[in-house]
Amino acid sequence: MPDKFLFRPVLLACLIVSIGQLSVGLLFPSLPWIAQEFQLPAEQVQLLISIYLLGFGPSQLLYGPLSDSLGRKPILLIGLLLAVLGLTVSVVGAAQFEWLLAGRFIQGLGAGCCAVLARASIRDSYSAGHLTQALTWLAMVASICPIIAPVIGGFINHHFGWLAVFVVLLSYVALVWLIFVVIFKETLAKRKSIQSPKVMLKQYKQLAGSAYFVSFSAIGWLNYGLVVVAISLMPFVMQVEIGMSSDQYAMWSLLPTCGLLVGGMICNRFRPRIGTEKMLKFAPLIQVTAGMWLILCPLTPFAVMSGQFLMIVANGVAFPCAQSQLLLPYKDNAGAVAALSGACQMVFASLLSMGLMSLGIANAWHLGVLLLVAAALSYTLISLGFRSHSEHRNRVQNVVGGVHEN
Repeated sequence: MPDKFLFRPVLLACLIVSIGQLSVGLLFPSLPWIAQEFQLPAEQVQLLISIYLLGFGPSQLLYGPLSDSLGRKPILLIGLLLAVLGLTVSVVGAAQFEWLLAGRFIQGLGAGCCAVLARASIRDSYSAGHLTQALTWLAMVASICPIIAPVIGGFINHHFGWLAVFVVLLSYVALVWLIFVVIFKETLAKRKSIQSPKVMLKQYKQLAGSAYFVSFSAIGWLNYGLVVVAISLMPFVMQVEIGMSSDQYAMWSLLPTCGLLVGGMICNRFRPRIGTEKMLKFAPLIQVTAGMWLILCPLTPFAVMSGQFLMIVANGVAFPCAQSQLLLPYKDNAGAVAALSGACQMVFASLLSMGLMSLGIANAWHLGVLLLVAAALSYTLISLGFRSHSEHRNRVQNVVGGVHEN
C-alpha cells in the first residue's frame, strides 16, 4: 500500500513561499499611483520591483548552505525578521522615494530565505514518490500569489492608498514570523558542518557547470521571468491604455489566476501517464499559442487577459515538472541547489524586466513576441536537460563526494 501523502509540510512551505511572491505582486497596481505622487516616469518606479528582486536573488546563495548546516527554522526566522525591518523602513520613510527603495532592497535580502527554505523543506519531507506532487502544490502557490496579489493590492490601493499596501504586507510578514516561531518544526534530519566560503563557491561552481542543473533551473528562470514581465506590464496596459481603474484591473486579474489552476490540474493528471519529459514539452506549445494570440488579438480586457491566461497555464505545467526533476537527485544538499537556482531565477527576472522596460516594452503584442522566443528557448532547454541525464548522475556523485572530502 503506498505511503499516505502528508499535507502539513507542503502547507507550511506554501505559507513560506507566499511571502516572497506577495511582496512582488501586491505592489503592482500601486505603481502608476506612486509614479503620479512622486512625479516619476514608469521605468523609475519599476525599480521598486527590480531592486527587491536584486536583494531577493543573491541572498539565497547564503541562506541555502547555512540552512543545510544550521537547520531550516533558525535561518527562516532570521530572514523573515530582516524582511520585517525592510518593510518598516519603507513605511516610516514613505515620504521619500529613496527610502522606499532602500526598504524594498532590505526586504528582498530578508525574503530571499523564503524560496530556498520552502523548496528545501519540501525536499526534506517527501520521498521521490510524493516529491512531484508536493512541488506541484508549491509551484501553484508560488505562481498564483504574484497573480492574485494584484487583486488584493488593487482593492487596498483603491480604497486606502498605496502606503496601505506596505502596511498590510508588513503586518502579514510579522504574523507569519510569529506563526513559524510556534508551529514550524525542523525538517532537516542530517546537518552538515558549516562550510567555508571557498567550499560554498566550489560547490556552486560545480553545479553551474552541470548541463543538467542549468537546463532544468533555466526552465524555471524563464517561466518566472515571463510572469514578472507580464504582471509588470499589464497594470499599464489595462489602466493606462484601456483606461480602467485599479479595482477594475484587480477583478480582471482573476482570469490569469484560473490559468494556473488549470495548468496544475493538467500536470497532476497527465504527468504520471505520459512522463515528465512529454509533459514539459507540452508547455512550449501553449506558450506559442499564447504568443500568437497576444500579437493578433484586439485591445480589449478579455482578449488581453485571455493571452495571459494561456501563458500562466504553460507556467503551471512547466514549473513543477522542472523543479521536481531538478531537486530529485539532490537530497543531501537541497538547500544549496534551491539557493543557486532561486538566486539565478530572481536575478534573471529582475534583469529581464528592467531590460525590457528600458527598451520600451509597453504593449500586449510585445509580450506575445517574447512568448514566442521563450517557447523556442524552453523546448531547447528541455531537450538538453534530458539528454544530459546520464551525465548528470555521474556529476552529482563527484559534486557530493568533493564536498564531503572538504
